[in-house]
Amino acid sequence: MKPPSMNPMQYLPSDSLVLSIYDMTNVKKSSLIDMIMVQVISITLGAFLMIAFNANDMKQTELTYSMAILFTSLLMTGAVYRRLSDRG
Repeated sequence: MKPPSMNPMQYLPSDSLVLSIYDMTNVKKSSLIDMIMVQVISITLGAFLMIAFNANDMKQTELTYSMAILFTSLLMTGAVYRRLSDRG
């Protein structure tokens, strides 16, 4: 006699699994964009403060990376603001 196969998916109720994934991914866009905006602004502010108060002590490569982070975060801020203005 062959033992029953041990498939872990047979023990998961598929309906509740699908509903839980749907609930996790169905976040209101306003709260998601607001959370992203807070993170982008904090990266921008942190990079600016790091350059403003520590630029004299930085090596050239460190300053270049910091400037790249600042520039990228400013571009991301503009993209998020554009997304907010499109939403109305």
